[in-house]
Amino acid sequence: MSIQVAILKILASHVSGRATLDSLKHDLAILSSSGDDWHARIKRLASRVPELDIFSNGYVLRDVEGWEVTPAGRELLRALEAVTQDNLPAAPVAEAAVRAEGRLIVVGHRFRNSVRPQQNAEPSASVRRRPSREPR
Repeated sequence: MSIQVAILKILASHVSGRATLDSLKHDLAILSSSGDDWHARIKRLASRVPELDIFSNGYVLRDVEGWEVTPAGRELLRALEAVTQDNLPAAPVAEAAVRAEGRLIVVGHRFRNSVRPQQNAEPSASVRRRPSREPR
């Protein structure tokens, strides 16, 4: 159930991992009105654990002071978020080190030392004109 994944995420976002029931309800209300991205992300995470019951599995504890995420709950959340469509893992460092250095290719850049034709300029005196070759 996606609400249970949302509760895990909210509790894990608190430094202590604890929240009062009122605080939890407030956070859920804010996140539920935050847009389609949040709903889609939670739905994707929840689809990976369709039979989730955060209380009977020991992921969240309840007492008179509020709710608390357990270390097992944090671990479950880490596993759920390890590989999703919106947070793919980065390339391994070893693979990046093995790659050969690429050459720099500059596209669409004009270099300052390139020769550009002058516009509206008279030919200079240093340019020789060929005499016309007429038969003599």
